[in-house]
Amino acid sequence: MKMHKMLGAALFACFLALPAAAQFGQVQRTQAEIALEEAQGRQAKAKAAREAAEAACAAKDLEGCFKLADMQRTGTGGLQDLKAAAKTYKVMCDAKDGRGCAGLAYLNVQGRGVTENQTEGRNLYKKACDYGDVSGCAAWGNMAYTGTGGRKDVVAGTQALSDACDRDYEWACTRMRELGVYNPEENPFDRLRVIRGE
Repeated sequence: MKMHKMLGAALFACFLALPAAAQFGQVQRTQAEIALEEAQGRQAKAKAAREAAEAACAAKDLEGCFKLADMQRTGTGGLQDLKAAAKTYKVMCDAKDGRGCAGLAYLNVQGRGVTENQTEGRNLYKKACDYGDVSGCAAWGNMAYTGTGGRKDVVAGTQALSDACDRDYEWACTRMRELGVYNPEENPFDRLRVIRGE
């Protein structure tokens, strides 16, 4: 009899230890299961977006090519493929889309997917700038100002960085402050007040 009471008490304690939802036949998914399901959904959407970008690029849509190259570079919606990204950026650059030239320049400067070549990267950034890409102007200005990938040209570098900053490209403004670049047409005393925070 004592054994039955102990067994009954143990079963009752086990019942109380179960989560409330499980006691009444409802089983909740764990946070890990929910996170996995959400990640699989995001991956499926990214894969579909990459396939759509591939189709658009094959149809010579440069916006689709830009999306595809970025996805190839970052590994979004599939495997990261830097060589394929370089080829896609080149297609855009050859079509006079500055974003493609800037993307290819970045890969050249970093040596990612292509052999590192600072000179080629600088030339591609200049081409990107000539095609109207503000990030290309900022990067080319930085390389010209510092003499990376070619002859140092402080005046042209300053102008390119300043123009990019005027077009609200924040990195160019930050880089100008880091380099101590100033616009020679500005009043140097006004610049000194800005630096001092007055």
